[in-house]
Amino acid sequence: MLYAIFSDVHNNTRDFERALRYLEGRGVDAYIQLGDLGREPFSLLNGLPIQHTFGNWEVSSLAHFSEAYRREVANWPAHITGANWIATHATPAHPDECLTTEATARYMAEHRPRWMQLFPSLLHDEVAIWEAFSVMMERSWRVAFHGHTHVQAVQKLGPDNRLERVSGSLIELSPDAYTLVGVGSLGVPRDGLEPRCVLFDPDAGQIELVKIPLNGHSA
Repeated sequence: MLYAIFSDVHNNTRDFERALRYLEGRGVDAYIQLGDLGREPFSLLNGLPIQHTFGNWEVSSLAHFSEAYRREVANWPAHITGANWIATHATPAHPDECLTTEATARYMAEHRPRWMQLFPSLLHDEVAIWEAFSVMMERSWRVAFHGHTHVQAVQKLGPDNRLERVSGSLIELSPDAYTLVGVGSLGVPRDGLEPRCVLFDPDAGQIELVKIPLNGHSA
């Protein structure tokens, strides 16, 4: 099974359509969308084997969706999990009450936390990074995929409890380490011009950081 995991399209249908054509050519079996999709790209999702998680944009904009999509988006979950992995918008360390888009909107209205408390940056917020690793250890999730930062970045916590940034486009998962994978943004990347996502083969334990080619040229 080869997953394409992407996030933060933010209504950029042109790049999203280009990305879907590219990923189809890569032999992707299923797609996981990690939130902040926007309303416009829905027309491109028909027939795709796709699962969704919500992002902060879906929570803040839920009331503005058309009736045709509101009920579906309201029920998007906070995360998707596999045997030893989790995929979520910002962090796996979210409140137990925030299981769906609608439940999270209700939580925000009742408790009024700051947005960055629920949706922290796992690129810049050191406390949130360590909280994410703590939850991963507790739940035996060896790898966590996230969006929200609009930057592709891989952070690994080894058995010596040392945190390091991992370079290179092909990541081999280690059974004795925990890995945070920022999938980047398909719509508004902040680390270059090319839209970005990842390909994940859980059986092989491999992750490929992908830059979508622009104008027919390889990135």
